[in-house]
This record gives sequence, C-alpha cells and structure tokens, in this order.
Amino acid sequence: MGSIESQPKRPAFNQLPLRRCDPKYSAWGLWGANDELGMLNLLTPAIVKDAAKEIITGEQITLRIIAKGHANDDELHMNTQGSSHWDGLRHYPYQDSLLYYNGVTQDEISGVGAGTKIGIQNVARRGIVGRGVLLDWASYATAKGIDTKSPFDPFEITLQQLQQVATNQAVTFHTGDILLIRTGWLKAYRGLSQEGQAALPLRKVRTSCGVQASEEMMQWHWENKFAAVASDTVAYEAWPSRRPAGVALHEVFLSGWGMPIGESFDLEALADKCKEQGCWSFFMASVPLDIPGDTSQRDMCNKYLED
Repeated sequence: MGSIESQPKRPAFNQLPLRRCDPKYSAWGLWGANDELGMLNLLTPAIVKDAAKEIITGEQITLRIIAKGHANDDELHMNTQGSSHWDGLRHYPYQDSLLYYNGVTQDEISGVGAGTKIGIQNVARRGIVGRGVLLDWASYATAKGIDTKSPFDPFEITLQQLQQVATNQAVTFHTGDILLIRTGWLKAYRGLSQEGQAALPLRKVRTSCGVQASEEMMQWHWENKFAAVASDTVAYEAWPSRRPAGVALHEVFLSGWGMPIGESFDLEALADKCKEQGCWSFFMASVPLDIPGDTSQRDMCNKYLED
C-alpha cells in the first residue's frame, strides 16, 4: 500500500478522473497503483500530531450506538452494518463496471481466487485518527424552519446548507479532517414507538435523508481534503441516491477516492457538548475490528477528546 508520508500534488476536481479510461471522478493512482488506504493517506503523523492540539478538557464521548441485550460469552454473530460502522473500500463498487478502488475487480473480492486486497484490515491496523469536525445540520434546519418532513424520507441536504452551517459555526476545515454531519435521523428514530422502530427496516424501499449526490457536493468534499466522512444516517447520502451526476457518492467516495464512509453514528451527545462549549472541532480516534478482507466493520473504539 502507499506510504502515509508521501503526499503527491493533489489535482483539481475538474481533472478527475486522472486517466481517461477510469470511472467518473475517480482518483486511481494518486498514491500509487498498489495503494490500499485512499484518503486515509492524508492522516500523516504530522496531521495527527497537530490534531492532538484539539484536546483541552480531556472529556471523552463515544459515538457508537450501544446494542441492547445480555450475554456472558464471547461468541458473536452480527451484521457488521447493523450499528455504527465504517463502510470500507470493498463495500460498494462503481455499479456499471463493478470496479473498486484502484481498479480492484469483483473477482478479487469474492471470486475463487479472492484475497484481502483493500480490506478493512488496512483501516483497523492504523485507525482513523485525526481532527474531527461536526456540522450540526439538524439544529440549523430547526432554527431555519426547514420542512424536512421525516428523516426517513429521501430528502437531500444541499451544499449551500452545509456551507451555511459551517459559516454559522465558524468552522475552518484542515487537510485530513474527518467530517461528521448530524441530520437528526437517530433522534427521530429514538422517538419512534417500538412498533415504529421494528417496521422501519421492513419498508419496501429503505429510504433515508442525507447529503445530495451532486457534482458540486463531490467537488466540495474533494477540495476540502477530507480523510473520511460520517453521519447519523444509514447511508450518509440521501438514499436511494438520485445520482444527479450519474453516480452515487458511495461509488465516488469509496471506490473512486478510497474515502471511508461512517454510518449510523450517535452524534447527539457530541452535538450537545460542542454547542455548550462553542467549539465544533475535536480529536477523534476510531478503530474498526481487524478482519482481513472485510467489506465494512463496526466502530469498536470511537471516542472523542474534545475542546
């Protein structure tokens, strides 16, 4: 895989893909043909060291949704996407070609000779550690009286809205930031009755609010040099994606750029603390389970030491 110390010159968004034959908006080869880290290459030791300056009070907040139940043994059977988790680079390919980050094929993922290339182990063995930034879109939408109807509907959060939230919060982005977006999905879910919660995954189409998959949204993410993104929704982008630019954010972020997507993060306590302290950046450390070749994995050590 590529070295986390090497930082090649970043091309402009309008120069993507880097090679004419590659998928739309992809950045294959930016860190070398054999790279398996993608945007996590931005989290150099210098970047992580600088992020540690965010630790002032030393308070810790977990972003994991705590699963209910009781057991004393250590045998686990679980859907790795059933709670707070990171989508890895083997999770969602370009749909028209079934190609993953840096051109990895479906046969290399699940064929007879499949290996562990671009598996979640690459993330687990170094973690996603750096400066986190929270954009509290849910509070912004409430204050502005934006009619969101239900977070379980596929309404789209626009780039202009995210930019306004960042301005209102006086947020300045740094290279390698881990972007978190609070949509209010989890708060709404917890407000449902037990029957409502049970019925939600049984819908014919599992719709959800999220970020709009527009070209300008992709460009904004690229130009801000985020290492990873996450939200409290089940898909980060509005789902099913309308693909106004021809591709979903999942295709571009995971398979085009190698940028992990965190889903179903509990951002409620974090948002309250950020609002209380008037600071929306913090030190973030997140480590998924080390399972070679896994496509996605639950976030097992997701604590925040914040300003």
